[in-house]
Amino acid sequence: MTLAHGTDRLESARLVLRRVAPDDLPFFSRIHALPEVAQHLYPGGRPRSPEETAAWLRYTLASYDQLALGYLAVLRKEDGALIGRCGLMDMVVEPTAAEPRIRRGWFGREEAPAGVALTFECELGYTFDPAVWGQGFATEAARCVRDYARDVLRLPYAVSAILPQNARSRRVAERSGARATGQMEVVGLTWDRYVWPLAPAG
Repeated sequence: MTLAHGTDRLESARLVLRRVAPDDLPFFSRIHALPEVAQHLYPGGRPRSPEETAAWLRYTLASYDQLALGYLAVLRKEDGALIGRCGLMDMVVEPTAAEPRIRRGWFGREEAPAGVALTFECELGYTFDPAVWGQGFATEAARCVRDYARDVLRLPYAVSAILPQNARSRRVAERSGARATGQMEVVGLTWDRYVWPLAPAG
């Protein structure tokens, strides 16, 4: 996400979160192409091509200015290594859906069809290099972004779209206070919808 004026990065005990930069492209091209990452992100579990990741990075950079949102690069303080991404992205959903159809959603408002009633939300997302899975970095980064969204951006809530089979992401969300609130359909897939309540601290 675009950081508030006067803030150039977020920090937690072990991590630094900063805006994604063009020089980060090789790292994201590599992890987006890994089958174990792609299976939780894209239709059919298809790895992203280098060209698709380059387009994602351009969109992320543009979103900082256009929407004041976007993923942040996550660096490990210990050695400065880039290990993942975490941040707030544009999410659009139908306010309601006629039963029994579940609500439709779109990653980015430019994907949503015209003439449909829509609710604009912020999705808290996180993707990490499998080499660092199981070390608590995703939970630490997600909580850092959650706290920033609550205390600085003053958002009332955020959402996460998590595929039902993605047990690791579900645990990160649930350990950090997010709760499942049904499902939605995005890019032809059915996602569990998690809501992060962001009542001000204290």
